[in-house]
Amino acid sequence: MSPKIRRMTQKDLLTVSEMEAEIFPDPWIFKSFQTEVSNTTYSYPCVIEIEEQIHGYAVVWFYSGEVHIGNFAIIQNSRKKGFGKLLLEHILHKFSGYEMAFLEVRKSNIPAISLYKKYGFEELYIREFYYANGEDAIVMGRKLKQ
Repeated sequence: MSPKIRRMTQKDLLTVSEMEAEIFPDPWIFKSFQTEVSNTTYSYPCVIEIEEQIHGYAVVWFYSGEVHIGNFAIIQNSRKKGFGKLLLEHILHKFSGYEMAFLEVRKSNIPAISLYKKYGFEELYIREFYYANGEDAIVMGRKLKQ
């Protein structure tokens, strides 16, 4: 069966917050995801799943002609299987009418940086000491409207 991408729901919150804690050293808390699911005006939290098993998720904010990917994750055993590409393609297509897309990525996250570059994101600048452990973030951006 092929992957399906859909809006995150309240039912997904426990699974997503548990995945978040496994993936990131400074994870978002349950309440953060809960807030995003409730905010339909400026937030698009989504999951990628096969047969109701979640393999990854993203939280996207959209406002003032811009899109900001605030969270993007694929679980460890589902990486290098195309889930990240499908999720990113979905986001870029869904928000193709906006002007720009932005995101932050850990300077050490070479696989993610490589994925984003393949989809036209460029390194814009560094946010020093952005993450809780003191690691820098690379701010990346991409024009959406051609």
